Amino acid sequence: MLPADCQCFLINLDRSPDRLAAMLPRLQAQGIAFERIPGVDGMALSEDEFREQTRENHYYKPIRRGEVGCQLSHLKALQRFLASDARYALVLEDDAEFDADFSDVLAEALALRARTTDPLLQWDVLKLNRKRRRHIDLAALGTQRRLVEYGLSVPSTTTAAVWTRAGAERWVRAYRGTARPIDCDLQHPWEFGLDILSVHPPVVSAEDVASAMGSSDRVTRNPWPKLRYELNRVWPRLRHFSQRYGWGVLVAWLGRRRIDYAGRVSGEGAR
Repeated sequence: MLPADCQCFLINLDRSPDRLAAMLPRLQAQGIAFERIPGVDGMALSEDEFREQTRENHYYKPIRRGEVGCQLSHLKALQRFLASDARYALVLEDDAEFDADFSDVLAEALALRARTTDPLLQWDVLKLNRKRRRHIDLAALGTQRRLVEYGLSVPSTTTAAVWTRAGAERWVRAYRGTARPIDCDLQHPWEFGLDILSVHPPVVSAEDVASAMGSSDRVTRNPWPKLRYELNRVWPRLRHFSQRYGWGVLVAWLGRRRIDYAGRVSGEGAR
C-alpha cells in the first residue's frame, strides 16, 4: 500500500493489454491502487507529429519513434499528476516487477524526505530501478536498502520512479520536444534543476520482455558523435555534483567505489 500522499500512475499502451494483465497481480500483491495512463504510441504518430517532436536533437543518434512515444507518455503521466492533489507520484512502466519489501521501503523513503532538514536527503526524483557500483551512501531505508547518490551518471531507466510536484513542474515546464530519450534527459539534471537520488539495492526490476515502444535496433559505427556527446557533459556533470557535495567528496568519489556519507547526515559512524 502506498502512503496517502502518493499516487501511482501506470503507463500502458492500448495495444499491450497483456502487459496490463501481467501488472495487475503485481500491483495487487503490494496493495497499490493505480491510475492507468494510456501510453502514446510513437509508431502511430504522423510524420508531421514526429518531425515536430524531433525538431531538435541533443543526443548522439537520431531519435526513434518509440523514444518519442516514451517521452510523451511520461509527460502525460506527470501532467496528470500535477492535475491531482497528490504530493508524490509513483510513475511505473508496465514491465515493473517489485521486490517483497517495495511498499515498506517506499514509505520509509517518503517519510525520511518529509522529516529531514538535511538538504542532501532531499530529492526531486527518486529512482527505484537499476543500480551502479559506485555510490554515496546517504541514509538507511529500513534494514536492507539505502538512499544513495549514484554520482556523475543517473541510472538510465524509467521503469519506476517517484516524483515530487516541484520536480514534475520543472521537467514539464522545460519540455520542448524529444531532444533526447527521457532516461538520457534525466542524466542531465542540471538542465532542469533536479536532484535525483536512488534506492540501493533497487526495489524494482524490469521484466525481461521486448520493449512495447518500438525496436531497439540501432547500429552506430561512427564513435565520434558518442564521444562528443560525453565530452560536452563532463564539466556540467562535475559542476552539478560538486555544488551538491563539494569538490573534496567529488575527488574521493572518483577514487573509490563507495563513500559512506551517513556519518554526517545521520550521526552514525562509517561502516
